Amino acid sequence: MKIYKEIVIAISIIIIIILLQIFVFKSQNEYQATNSTNELLENLKIEEEKGIEEEKTYSMQNGGAFAKIGDIIIYNNSTDNIYKYNCSDKSFELLYTSTDGVSKLYFDGEYVYTMPNYYRGKGIYKIDLQGNAEKIYDGASIQLWLTDDKVYFTDQIGYDSLNGTPQGNLCVMNKDGSNKQKIIDNVKNYFKICNDKIYYTDLNSRSIYSANIDGTNKVELAQGRNFIKNVDANCLTYVDFSDNEAYRIIYLENNENHELGKFGSDKFSEYGNYVFTRKSIDGTNLENEYSLYKINNENNTENMIWKSEKTLQTLEYIDSQFAYFTSGSISYRLDLNSKELTELPNKYYYFLNGYAYAFSSINGEVTGVEKCNLKSLRVEKTEL
Repeated sequence: MKIYKEIVIAISIIIIIILLQIFVFKSQNEYQATNSTNELLENLKIEEEKGIEEEKTYSMQNGGAFAKIGDIIIYNNSTDNIYKYNCSDKSFELLYTSTDGVSKLYFDGEYVYTMPNYYRGKGIYKIDLQGNAEKIYDGASIQLWLTDDKVYFTDQIGYDSLNGTPQGNLCVMNKDGSNKQKIIDNVKNYFKICNDKIYYTDLNSRSIYSANIDGTNKVELAQGRNFIKNVDANCLTYVDFSDNEAYRIIYLENNENHELGKFGSDKFSEYGNYVFTRKSIDGTNLENEYSLYKINNENNTENMIWKSEKTLQTLEYIDSQFAYFTSGSISYRLDLNSKELTELPNKYYYFLNGYAYAFSSINGEVTGVEKCNLKSLRVEKTEL
């Protein structure tokens, strides 16, 4: 009997140990699964926040006919009308009609800021998402740059009929139009702002300058007849029209200046800065092909990574794997690793946060929206 009891006790202990091990193993798996799920959700949240920030930067600074933050797209189809499209419920509405046309629009997630066509009217308008408009500035302007609480703009005192660019005084005001202040006199062409620095072209000398955000501490960066293309914390690209549209780059740490080619376009992104241009052979002649350069800020060099056999017009967008181009009625993507060039399902005019967009219209009325996922190339169409 004693031996039987000892056997029963031993078996019970073994069963308890096995059950404890099963419980511990299950708990560990559940903990790991929970941690993996939490990590995945956190990564998705970070990616979503980065995407919204990309959209916000584009919409507040780019200026054009298209803006998007979150679910809201603001669009002008070269008419007097500004439209609002909600990506979530696919609702579409005419937001505002300008009696003087629409030059460019900007969007900060709450308000749309726009100016009329230069030859038809003046002013800067602030429009809420219900279509209520307020004129916050009476003078002429052709470029805005929005921050969280300010509007930077060119207070125009003239217009270059040769290349369609503004000239005037660079100013800043609150988003309600109050407290307007002049920052820099005699600015030519469009300006850029990066890290509390303003980069602009002087009206008289046509040289490129940098200045503090309040206009102080002006420093000449490049002489010529220049048009700024892009800028970030490391470098600035520009076209020099006094040198047959030479495409040049300035490395801002030491003001080192290189020519990349003639004509072209560029895109700056978190995945790298790229310039698409025709390489100069001997200072006069150009290669027939356009070359794609990746800028290396670590040693102030530009690496030529691909030559185009097709006549591609514009470098439109860069992501982690592809470069995107438009040409004629077609959009292309270049695999930056394999260098394979393929066509996209449609010609897309707007690229943002991993997607490409195209709008269809009949007789000036928007009739549809097409959205292409640039990773999967899955196309989603909405007929309005």
